[in-house]
Amino acid sequence: MAAPLLEALDQSRRGRASTRALTMGQSKQNQHESDLADALQDAVAMFRELKIGYALIGGLAAMVHGRSRYTEDVDFVAEPGHEDILAKHPEVMKRHRFDPACTWKLYHTSGIDIDLWKDDHAASIVKRAVRRKLGDRFAKVAEAHDLIAMKLRADRPQDDYDIAQIVEAQKIDAERIKSLVNASQFKRFKTIVQRIQP
Repeated sequence: MAAPLLEALDQSRRGRASTRALTMGQSKQNQHESDLADALQDAVAMFRELKIGYALIGGLAAMVHGRSRYTEDVDFVAEPGHEDILAKHPEVMKRHRFDPACTWKLYHTSGIDIDLWKDDHAASIVKRAVRRKLGDRFAKVAEAHDLIAMKLRADRPQDDYDIAQIVEAQKIDAERIKSLVNASQFKRFKTIVQRIQP
């Protein structure tokens, strides 16, 4: 079972703590991490209030599923139509400290930007998201197979590390991944797996 988000953040930042303290200053680092947690919690609370289906994705979700590298951003996928719901409720966005001028990306008053990823499979990713404890609260996190598939579909080399870390931390069903991606994306998945499990 994956560690709660705050534990995962703590574990992953140990390796970077001294470097970050030198470049950013310890108090700025702590403030950024606090802002990140606040923005995450405010987004989840807003999605719940507006009954918008969502799933945490990206680096934070990868950390929940076993990735050890620290991330500095927050990413979600939301059910189709979320932009319209947000646009109709600017007062709710303001109450949760988001700028209502933008509904395709969330700008938090802390300075943290939250990306709302577009994915053709958003509705099914949201439906299969799992409830996980993040700190002292719960949030829906993309299921590991969906997260790997999203990263394969994004076709970014930096996602290979996250995929490898998740595969090492959890039992991943290759046939399930194959059903969620195209042939070239599945070939990339098999190559990543072969590198870590020769």
